Amino acid sequence: MKRKEYTILDFYGAIVWSYTRVSSKEQFMNNGSIRSQVKRIKEFTEKHHLIISEEFDAEYESSKRINTQKTLNELINAIKKTPASKRPKIILIWSPSRFGRAGSEHIELFVSLRRKYNVFLYSVSTGDNTFTERNENEFSTQLLQAQKENFSRQDVIIPGMKDAIEKGTFLGRAPRGYNHFGPRVTDPLKVQAKQEIKLNSEGLLLKEAFRLKLYKNYTDKEILDWLLLEGLNIPKQSLNAMWSKLFYTGYFTNSLVPGVEIKGHWEPIITKKEYKLLQTKMSNSNQIGIPKINGKTSTPLVPKFLICDDCDNTMTSYFNKRKEIYYYKCGKCNKTANANTRSKSLNDGLNQQFIKAIDSFKFSKPFHNLFSKQLEKIIDTEMSNLSEKKRILKTEITELQKNYDDMEYRFALGKISDDIFEKHGLKLKIKIDEKTKQLLNLPSKKSNHQKLLKIFLKIAENPSEFYKSLNYNDKRVFQNIVFPEGFKFSLKNKECRTSKVNMIFDLTNSFKANYISKKEKTQIQNIPESCLVAGTGLEPVTFGL
Repeated sequence: MKRKEYTILDFYGAIVWSYTRVSSKEQFMNNGSIRSQVKRIKEFTEKHHLIISEEFDAEYESSKRINTQKTLNELINAIKKTPASKRPKIILIWSPSRFGRAGSEHIELFVSLRRKYNVFLYSVSTGDNTFTERNENEFSTQLLQAQKENFSRQDVIIPGMKDAIEKGTFLGRAPRGYNHFGPRVTDPLKVQAKQEIKLNSEGLLLKEAFRLKLYKNYTDKEILDWLLLEGLNIPKQSLNAMWSKLFYTGYFTNSLVPGVEIKGHWEPIITKKEYKLLQTKMSNSNQIGIPKINGKTSTPLVPKFLICDDCDNTMTSYFNKRKEIYYYKCGKCNKTANANTRSKSLNDGLNQQFIKAIDSFKFSKPFHNLFSKQLEKIIDTEMSNLSEKKRILKTEITELQKNYDDMEYRFALGKISDDIFEKHGLKLKIKIDEKTKQLLNLPSKKSNHQKLLKIFLKIAENPSEFYKSLNYNDKRVFQNIVFPEGFKFSLKNKECRTSKVNMIFDLTNSFKANYISKKEKTQIQNIPESCLVAGTGLEPVTFGL
């Protein structure tokens, strides 16, 4: 059946909608603004006695793909929801290129509008429309021409952009904490001949925020509160996204140079090594594993640290309002222990027993030099094997990655099914991640261990006083360092039980047992060269000091 051939005169008094769009600030400035388009469209409707009931204005929206045109998608969804009697007869646009530059995607869209909803397009500036088959053909030609113009621009512009990116030029808006200077910025105070990205006062605060997150284990909420006190208000979602922004390391990525991290020309606020450690920490790695810190300051041994030795269940805490006493409780045994020592108690409170357990690692100053030499000997042995350990891990990672790439290639050729690739490919990815984390957590250089040893010996002079001086968060960190598998306590006997201890603290006990004189007899023996590496297990002891 032949389609009826309309002209604009056939729509006298009809309800119409308008759609206007600019994709860039340059178009906005060069007389192509939304206001300019709307003005011309309204003049057109007055001249042809049309009634605009809805206006859709898209500012700075690209039309290379329909899915990037948020406003156009809103218009289409509105048409779908509007009853047929109230739908517009025409959607007025300024020109075909303002409708879109995705070629066949936009052609398919306007054909669908006409066939499914009996809605036409009309270009106010050119007269192009979709009223007839001939007109649709011409409209399609205009859309394809707009797409061709985009391709031509890309052929000229993209090589230059790629070259600039490879030289470290960052294209786009610098994130929070930096100011963008250059020839095309809008702020007159930041206009200069050469592009430059500079750290601002907010950036200095964010630099400290990264330090609090990485070295002091602050929660996002605590960091937000601290920033607010410093006069900087950041939404929670923005802060969370900030931790994973590579830009803050002084590097960036761009889709025009895929798979490459490019060094920029701005001052970083975190090193790449710190960035990798933070990503590992954020992904809840067991290697670096400090659990999420929360709980009550009066009962810092929970959650997930205090273990009931009678049933091997983790304990919780609660506050008895009537007695005004804090208790630790095992939900499985249904038994409790006082958190703090009371005047009528037969046993010390659990907090005080924990402090005594920590104090058992006290190591007097006269033995520091001897202990340091012994530890240096152990570290030297370990460090001599470190290069070989790294080489083995790198070889294993390379082999696993090769296996994954081979499997992915076979999957692309259709030689293996989706199920097999998903099942075995995932296993390989998990192994690659595990090996990579092991490699990342190997200690780097000996000088770090010497620095940490000095801090450890200072702590060991009086461990209980050091522990008491810490805030709640750092107490939780210290607990997990000293007792990596938790602290065991028997509710039945109301006493601490043997718990696995961090190697370096265990070594002090071994050293004392072998070197410290008992009565008038001194024993001198060699401590076994245990597998001690002062890596991630010890490093958090510094608490950012």
